Amino acid sequence: MNDREMTLTEHLTELRNRLFVILGAVAVVFLVGFFFTRPVLHWIIQHTPVHHVIVTGVTEAFFALIKLDFAMALILTSPLILYEVASFILPGLTPVERHVVGVVVGPGLVLFLVGTAAGYFVFVPIVLHVMLSFTGHGIQPMWRLGSLLSFIIDLSVPFGIVAELPLVSGVLAHLGLVQPIMFRRYRRYAILLAFFIAAILAPPDALSMTLMAIPIYLVYEISALVARLAYKAPATTVAATSGPPDAEGTR
Repeated sequence: MNDREMTLTEHLTELRNRLFVILGAVAVVFLVGFFFTRPVLHWIIQHTPVHHVIVTGVTEAFFALIKLDFAMALILTSPLILYEVASFILPGLTPVERHVVGVVVGPGLVLFLVGTAAGYFVFVPIVLHVMLSFTGHGIQPMWRLGSLLSFIIDLSVPFGIVAELPLVSGVLAHLGLVQPIMFRRYRRYAILLAFFIAAILAPPDALSMTLMAIPIYLVYEISALVARLAYKAPATTVAATSGPPDAEGTR
């Protein structure tokens, strides 16, 4: 792109075009992916300890497939979405900021996918096993399809978001916007915040909340370590600490 300053109308036109590209890609993947949602749904259920899934409404299975299809479309088009967003904001950034954004986009996507996979393959089975253990002998647990799918998505996706925090803290520390000492200063608040976030995102039970809060806090400590490694003091701070030249040395 050229360095010519764009007018407000040109910015809005570019934003509209990029949104059209994103929405069009999501719509195409959504329509094509609907033919694959049923085997994907069966694969998801087979990898959980739940053996009996039922539907209690006429449209429950249909809307469960729609929800899964939409989540799949967002995940599959996420590289294109990140590219369009980055292409829109990069011209307004400094060269250093452009370099940082270009470096972190790929790892950010990988961390999100890895975090979501960890939530699904590690934490979802643990929580389901514990929840099913409370049924006892003689009780046959049967889960509604919509409820089970919402449970899996609501417990897996937040881990993908939380996995981004070390990368974000490293970028902010590298730009000098965050200092490592801040992580030590706010550690106690981070513990409270971890349980608060878990209370909002996790299923409504104490065990699920605790199992989500602990990894969130561990990610906070990892973010603190990344910030210490990536921290780059602003030039003004370095100049201030060096102090003025010695008066006798200038004579």
